[in-house]
Amino acid sequence: MSNSTRGTSPSVRPIGNTALLAAGVVTAIQLSTDSPAAAGPYVVALLLCVLGTGLRIESAIRERVPETNPDTTTRQDHTSG
Repeated sequence: MSNSTRGTSPSVRPIGNTALLAAGVVTAIQLSTDSPAAAGPYVVALLLCVLGTGLRIESAIRERVPETNPDTTTRQDHTSG
C-alpha cells in the first residue's frame, strides 16, 4: 500500500492561482466602486487569498518531496556474480 498521491491526483496549483486571482479581482472591484466600504467582500477576498496561498504551498511541497515507497524500491540482488 502506498499513501503517496503524487502520481494519482492532479496538481492543485491552478486552483490556487485562480483563488488568488479571484481575491485580487474582488478587491479591485471593491476599491473601484464609490459605495461605502463593506467588510463582506474583503473577508471573502482574504479567505480566497489564504486558500490560494495554501494550495500553492501544498503543490510546491508535493513537487519537491521525492516519491519514495519502501515496498516498491528496487532491491539489489547480491546472489549473482
